[in-house]
Amino acid sequence: MRPRRSDEINALIARAALVAVAVVGIVGLTLLLPRFVGDLGLAVVPGLAVAFVALLTVLLIPVHTLPAVALTVFALVPPRLLSQEGALGAMPLTTLIVVVWAARRALAARSPGRARDRTPAGGTVASSPWSAATRLSAVFLLAWSIFSLFRSSETQTSTGWLISFTAGALLPLAVPAAAQEGRLVRRAWMVLGGSLGAYAVLEAMIGANPVWGTVYAVLGAGDSQHWSVYRAEASFGHPLFASLFFAVACALAVGAWLTTHERWTLAAALLSALGLASTVSRGALLAGAVAVAFCYLAALVARGEKRWNRFALFALLAVIGGAGVLQFDALAARNDSLEAERSAFARDLGLVVALQAARVTGFLGSGPGTSGITARLFDDVVIENSGLQLLISVGVPGLLLFVAVIGFAVAHALSVRAVGEAAALVAYAGCIAGFNAIDALRPMHLLLGLLLLIALNAPRRIASELIGPPAAARNPGRAPATSAV
Repeated sequence: MRPRRSDEINALIARAALVAVAVVGIVGLTLLLPRFVGDLGLAVVPGLAVAFVALLTVLLIPVHTLPAVALTVFALVPPRLLSQEGALGAMPLTTLIVVVWAARRALAARSPGRARDRTPAGGTVASSPWSAATRLSAVFLLAWSIFSLFRSSETQTSTGWLISFTAGALLPLAVPAAAQEGRLVRRAWMVLGGSLGAYAVLEAMIGANPVWGTVYAVLGAGDSQHWSVYRAEASFGHPLFASLFFAVACALAVGAWLTTHERWTLAAALLSALGLASTVSRGALLAGAVAVAFCYLAALVARGEKRWNRFALFALLAVIGGAGVLQFDALAARNDSLEAERSAFARDLGLVVALQAARVTGFLGSGPGTSGITARLFDDVVIENSGLQLLISVGVPGLLLFVAVIGFAVAHALSVRAVGEAAALVAYAGCIAGFNAIDALRPMHLLLGLLLLIALNAPRRIASELIGPPAAARNPGRAPATSAV
């Protein structure tokens, strides 16, 4: 037994080292790329992209770890430090990792003797009409977006957006039986949410970003702080990005704590919630609260025999947390500021402009990724709502298909009792309704793709997994009762 255990530990250490080297390589290429572009021109970008793909291939990172690596890189490397020039503007480096993963999975599927992807003992990757409907909606969304591309007057912008959205958000749906990847992404999201949430609390307390702020100063990147109160952004480069990540992490962790035996997830949920509050993002706070309430009610319905102590404890924590948020000085100060009034006015104006811009195209869209260009024909206001941006760019059909992809994925997750995964998608949808995430911020496509990945590959949780271990496991010294004949 000892040699076998030692081999397992050595393999784990080697795997962790490979992942660490890959992350360092990604960050290194990202920081050096703009300098090379300036000296040698855009012709060097494809070469560096190929070198990046070759780096991951040569390192032989286990294929099922790549989506979690992409999430980790997204969480730890702010988008403003990633190159947006040339080919990497259409496909961010984090999305490129997902493309490498999909390619390796496709190659592995063609190899003889490939082992099937399995979930932990007792679990299977469940299929349902909802999962099929999700993928079918994604196919129709892609087809409509391609049709809209031919109608676009900004072909380069539309093509870049479509490449990014397809690779980041839709490609994970094309990879079958990704249970291992889904488990790693789900766990990584909760761990990162809890860890960075604790950092965000510290950042809010001292009013400065000691780690990433230093990196910005060294690289000459600007400071995003221009609000009436200090808003924590942790490693994400902007409070809105951080708030979305924390809201999703909180929903995932709450679902895991209410429906599984993973007790550490309660700490992850609390720290993610505190990190969310530290961003002082009102829309994300509301979206997170709705998602957590949705998760709580769904967990109540999903469980057979209720463990009321856990649900009662969570309800008590929610009440205390809600009262604390209402007394949060930074949130109260921001609500009473001139900045809040201007933001509310801009959102109201954005709705009017979005309807005007959509009406010009007959509500069929001006082309993928062109909402900002089209809206500026009427006013310079930023459309701070992803749904309205999609209404302008891909029209009513594209917006409805986008909602269908998320809605059917939520329905599938609920059908297999994966309430945390369903609530995470609800949190994501609520958060992107508060800023220009989908149409203007291409790195956000990756997060949607990873959420769809974990939702559609969640194992079917049977009743015995939801109500606790069997009586014999809780009392190993007690023999199970037998019925008399």
